Amino acid sequence: LRLPVLVHPVLVGPAPRAAKFALAQIAQYTFDTTLGVGSLLMSGVLDRFPGLKLVLAHGGGAYPYLAGRFDIMHRRMDRAAQGDVAAKAPSAYAAHMAYDSIVHAPKALRFLIDVVGLDNVLLGTDYAFPPADMEPLALLQSAQLSAAEIEAIADANPRRLFARLR
Repeated sequence: LRLPVLVHPVLVGPAPRAAKFALAQIAQYTFDTTLGVGSLLMSGVLDRFPGLKLVLAHGGGAYPYLAGRFDIMHRRMDRAAQGDVAAKAPSAYAAHMAYDSIVHAPKALRFLIDVVGLDNVLLGTDYAFPPADMEPLALLQSAQLSAAEIEAIADANPRRLFARLR
């Protein structure tokens, strides 16, 4: 299995706490992305399928912000109670992950790049789900990325990730 796999939540309807004020679109789907990647990282899926490349929607959800917390809990987990657990800390699987640029704020995009590295960020739109970014290059420009950084996110990184599909 040497293919990229998109990790994106499905439309299951908002949780009762997220039914109002567009909280499902603002937070629930982003945190569902976080739970999805957390489950894949912590359960050992990447040990069993070392060629797997996860493409994380919503800039990886909250995972880039919580990466240290995931590592700490991986060390502290009761392995007997949890069942299959990844052999390494979640951060050790960084090479298995790419992140879309759908974070909707220049500072958040800069943070994502700082945490995961420019080579791991791909241009995204989240089309056709609200709040889709219909002008994704505008976010890259408003984050004051250089022309080379924009080219990497919008062209070079996706070409490298999907090279087998040419």
